[in-house]
Amino acid sequence: MRLEGRNERRVTMAIPVCLVIAEKLLFADQAMTVNVSSRGARILTRRRWQLEEQPRLASSSGELRTQAKVVYCEPATDGLFCVGLQFPSAVMDWKPT
Repeated sequence: MRLEGRNERRVTMAIPVCLVIAEKLLFADQAMTVNVSSRGARILTRRRWQLEEQPRLASSSGELRTQAKVVYCEPATDGLFCVGLQFPSAVMDWKPT
């Protein structure tokens, strides 16, 4: 459930990313962005994430790495989930692959 609106418009961009939970370094969730902004992203993933989880996000190229916080997780189609991520600081180097 989303409680607040966005402060910044998101751009549709499909970028392969990986989400890693700090306590479970051996677990890496492969995902794909749906849209992005400097302060957050909406991604598609096979894992149901919990609110407030704080994975590290990295692009598959390794050029982009940032901490994130899960702000929502909604069921999508085909067993996938749409996850909203919020970043603690601006990410300006989103590059489509």
